[in-house]
Amino acid sequence: MAGFRLLDRARPFDEGDTTGEHIKTRACFERLADGTADNNDFDRVAMALNLAKVRALEIDHNLACLLEAGQDAMKALKARNERWKKWDMLSTERAAIADAMDAHEAITDASSPLQMMAALDVVRRVIQKQTRQS
Repeated sequence: MAGFRLLDRARPFDEGDTTGEHIKTRACFERLADGTADNNDFDRVAMALNLAKVRALEIDHNLACLLEAGQDAMKALKARNERWKKWDMLSTERAAIADAMDAHEAITDASSPLQMMAALDVVRRVIQKQTRQS
């Protein structure tokens, strides 16, 4: 049975499998954009973009660059939040993050659960390394 479970995780998600998670992440993004977000909303969107960036690095350089622009916009948003204690997204940041969110959804939908788990492992290792260096 273990072999069948592994094969099941290695095939792409079925249509609609990721819809609920996409809706939740989009709602977090909208709260960031309108200034009503909390740190959990930021973390969810940031993690989505980070996972997608790891996968994009395996797929296409231009796609990875698009996601990096979204990550840069998220960093600027976080820096302003830390300074002013409010979420204040600029229109240019909104556009970059929205494009990155579109890419995240497309990448996730075309990936397998196994590929996304591997991307999550990469993100975890990077975060752990950054935490140890701080």
